[in-house]
Amino acid sequence: MVAIFANNATGKLGSDLTTAATTLLLQTGNGALFPSPSGGDYFPITVIKSDGTLEIMKCTARVSDTLTVTRSQEGTTAKAFS
Repeated sequence: MVAIFANNATGKLGSDLTTAATTLLLQTGNGALFPSPSGGDYFPITVIKSDGTLEIMKCTARVSDTLTVTRSQEGTTAKAFS
């Protein structure tokens, strides 16, 4: 596994994210700002609520604006985001 970095790319959620979700939808066009990992590679993402609450995830795949993620990384817990 190799971590891929995209120089602090940012995007906005395109739909709500439940605590059990393993895919994350970004607003239309935001996905193009992020890498497309393959072969076991990943990139870290941090999802932040307006109150500063955050969750760190690993993105293991990207198709257009949909990210496949592994939740609760680096000591964070899965949270719901809207």
